[in-house]
Amino acid sequence: MKFSTITQSVLLAALSTAALARPLAENKTIVKRAGADDWRDRSIYQILTDRFATGGSDSGDCGSLSGYCGGTFKGVVSQLDYIAGMGFDAIWISPIPANSPNGYHGYWATDFNAINENFGSSEDLKALVDAAHDKGMYVMLDVVPNHSGPTNGDYSGYTFDSPSNYHTECSINYDDQKSIEQCWVADELPDHNTEDDGVVSKLNDILSNWITTYGFDGIRIDTVKHVRMDYWGQYQAAGGVFATGEVFHGDPKYVGPYQQQLDSLLNFPLYYAIQETFKSGGSMSRLSGALQSNRDSFSDVSVLTNFVDNHDVVRFLNTNKDISQLKNALALVLLAEGIPVVYYGTEQEYAGGADPANREVLWTSGYNTDSDLYKFIATINNKVRQKSGKKVVMDVDVGDSTYAFVHGDALVVLNNLGSGGSSEVTVNVGSNIADNTALTDAISGTEVTVSGGSVKFAIKDGLPAVFVSGSSK
Repeated sequence: MKFSTITQSVLLAALSTAALARPLAENKTIVKRAGADDWRDRSIYQILTDRFATGGSDSGDCGSLSGYCGGTFKGVVSQLDYIAGMGFDAIWISPIPANSPNGYHGYWATDFNAINENFGSSEDLKALVDAAHDKGMYVMLDVVPNHSGPTNGDYSGYTFDSPSNYHTECSINYDDQKSIEQCWVADELPDHNTEDDGVVSKLNDILSNWITTYGFDGIRIDTVKHVRMDYWGQYQAAGGVFATGEVFHGDPKYVGPYQQQLDSLLNFPLYYAIQETFKSGGSMSRLSGALQSNRDSFSDVSVLTNFVDNHDVVRFLNTNKDISQLKNALALVLLAEGIPVVYYGTEQEYAGGADPANREVLWTSGYNTDSDLYKFIATINNKVRQKSGKKVVMDVDVGDSTYAFVHGDALVVLNNLGSGGSSEVTVNVGSNIADNTALTDAISGTEVTVSGGSVKFAIKDGLPAVFVSGSSK
């Protein structure tokens, strides 16, 4: 979670089994709790529950993106096939507790034991999880143990109903880790006293109850850096499912140590490299360097959650309208080492700016399954990711404007030439793909054959190439 009133600064603090992705058509009902190995091959579609679908006659824009727009649990159920059509086998939904006024996003909880009535009932939520499971989809719940919703000091109706449940109000000094952990986000969100055993026990019990009651398969944890690091291991254990945490920071040396406590982290270090490489036209060495830094700083990069857009950052297309560049960034996120997350609306070329502008309603798109990016994502998920296996070899060939890696038996060649860009390129694949192997680009249909440990082809219109085994002839 990020608020526009927070100034992010560079922090230099001293902080010291496998399940193959399967076609959704199998529709296998999920009955067991899922751990990191189960999530490793999943592909996640991120939803803001209030903005995705109403379940009724979805029409018209939202009057104010700063308040509720009408999305519901039933609405999500009504559009699960839309999500499945893109090849996603997991969804991430908004936090579920009752919230302070205008808490459409879910991050301002008051009563953690009540469901946000704007989204629907407890029965509606159970029906959503069951419907997703029936389609072979995992459900990830966004959770917020760091804080409660804004208040004028009256905690009536709050789960944490005493001032003693909170740290003393103070403004965050982002150069001081203790201040980051104990002061109030945005100067208005009461910060839970996670040094208090009673508060900790209650937070853990709330999470355990959610998992048991609704059958969630994983959690995304908000504002992780704002709680003492050594708390997170017990919180994840209380849930008993896969957990990925938000540490909003670009330095892998800062983010990496949190993986000692949690299965996974949102891959903000890679996010910033993606922005600089594809959005700002930087060298591919920036991307390669970021990936290596991640390997040096994290214990397991294969379960980091990778993304191009999310609800806390300006959408890619807001400042760079180049669809070819976005496709290259998406191809990286979908097929590189790690678990891909695609934010709702990216497939419809949404281009919102800082929140709440990047939290548009989706129903105005008509859930268009013929949009260019919808079909692009579907091609990669359905024809490549779900069929080629998850063995990934990065840095197969790194040039100034091209970057190649291998996902299963697929050769992925990215570029940052941009729309209209073209170039004849030779990509060295070494021993990763045998000579005389015929390959076909799943995007353009271009055919190549590996010869002398390399392939030659023409980049057209700056599009990525995703070569899969076989010839179209």
